[in-house]
Amino acid sequence: MLNSYKLLDKRAGKGSRAMGMRVVIKDLSEENFDDHPCFKYLRTTKRTVAITKDWLRKVYSKFGSCVKVAYVDDKPVAMIQYAPKDIFPHVNQPDAHKTILIHCVYIADEKYAGKGIGRKLVEALINDLRKPHPYLKGEKFEKIEALAGKGRPGPAGPVEFFVKLGFEVVKEFSEYDVLVRLDL
Repeated sequence: MLNSYKLLDKRAGKGSRAMGMRVVIKDLSEENFDDHPCFKYLRTTKRTVAITKDWLRKVYSKFGSCVKVAYVDDKPVAMIQYAPKDIFPHVNQPDAHKTILIHCVYIADEKYAGKGIGRKLVEALINDLRKPHPYLKGEKFEKIEALAGKGRPGPAGPVEFFVKLGFEVVKEFSEYDVLVRLDL
């Protein structure tokens, strides 16, 4: 099943007049697997793509879709990748199954950076996670976390990006990385 969100962004582009931009957000599935922006835009080896697809299929079999893709004019231009924390073998927390970890918010084409597409991806994820989820047998997720960067893009994205969306810094790992959290 594809969840699809049609959003309209009427903000001005850098140095351009205000323009309408139709952004559609879809869950990644077998039908659109090759639309993963990292497969399309990064110089990724076939082996890396195969390993990533295998991991995504394993997560999908346990949890459901773990990537949302943003399309502009039917072209995949950005994505958010996430999973429940208990999917990761090194995580040993009692509430890990009710916490989503955002791995990455990625805008593949620089001409779409700063247009609100990353925000729309996170908002679509938040909206989905506020509903009962089959992974939790009909319960709801309690929080979303991300490892954000200070003064750099960070593993998942810059801390300022997440704070603007209501996340709070809950732990500092280094001068460069912090854990941000949004309670749902």
